[in-house]
Amino acid sequence: MPSFIGQQAVVIGAGMGGLTAARALADHFERVLVLERDVLPADPLDRNGIPQGRHVHALLAGGQRALAELFPGFEDGLAHAGAARLRVGLDVRVERPGFDPFPQRDLGFDAHAMSRPLVELAVRRRVQELSAIDLPGLPRSGARAPA
Repeated sequence: MPSFIGQQAVVIGAGMGGLTAARALADHFERVLVLERDVLPADPLDRNGIPQGRHVHALLAGGQRALAELFPGFEDGLAHAGAARLRVGLDVRVERPGFDPFPQRDLGFDAHAMSRPLVELAVRRRVQELSAIDLPGLPRSGARAPA
């Protein structure tokens, strides 16, 4: 039986920061309540509460690793949700002033091309699988997060 530091934690916001905070807290609290003012869509759609959501998005290597640590199999879930897998350094051409042409080389990891709503939906679906996290307005399923 895990040792909890408290009965309940409350997270304000179900964006990327709130969802990942809820996942991290789920190992340390019996229950994590996530409060969100927007209606959370079942599809990868823009939300009013995420004004930067329509901008181009990319996960940097550290962010992708952190999400994979919090949610094992996360990268495969992104690909399954429709994100395009890209080999960093080879599949995208970068041009910068003074580096003509910028050398292509395999940087040793994959990234994904996707929208902000898609990555947020992928994280939200993983959070919904955890019975310790309560995201009002969305169905709960799955088992408790591993400690």
